[in-house]
Amino acid sequence: MGLSRTQLFAAIRRDKRLDPEVSQRALAEKYGVHRRTVRQALLSAVPPPRKKPTPRATILDPAKPWIDEMLREDATAPRKQKHTARRIQPSADR
Repeated sequence: MGLSRTQLFAAIRRDKRLDPEVSQRALAEKYGVHRRTVRQALLSAVPPPRKKPTPRATILDPAKPWIDEMLREDATAPRKQKHTARRIQPSADR
């Protein structure tokens, strides 16, 4: 089981404090992280916050307008003519 990011930062800072001559490259190899991570740990005891992922488009996005149109038409259609999940099929002209 690996260290949490906060524990990793604390371990890197502790090793550097105990042996000031140890290089960033040696610390990176010891903990299996990039030298950039070692540099961040030495600059701040608190790791930077995670970036928020950008929302991705879904597969249904191109079809949503005609599905909404179909469901609006179904509001006034007789019960037997309404679309169900099994009956909705994309047509070639849409």
